[in-house]
Amino acid sequence: MKHDEAAIAIVSIIFLIYTIFASFDIFIGAVFLIFSISPILIIWMVYTVLKHGEYNREELKDGQEFGYLDKPELNGSTAKESVD
Repeated sequence: MKHDEAAIAIVSIIFLIYTIFASFDIFIGAVFLIFSISPILIIWMVYTVLKHGEYNREELKDGQEFGYLDKPELNGSTAKESVD
């Protein structure tokens, strides 16, 4: 497992435990502890993903902008679609 995947898994499991404990009012001390350190967990996860994560998609070409596939006018393509 890569660093970024491990960080996401760890933080997700901790927040799942937090949600279960908070929903059933059990281990209130653990709920307060997890709530208190949650900003640190999120910052650590984001830092790890940004540092170790890899982008394996096609890079944008010169002059091309990011867009959405469901809106042809925003996806940066040059193909003209007819509107009926």
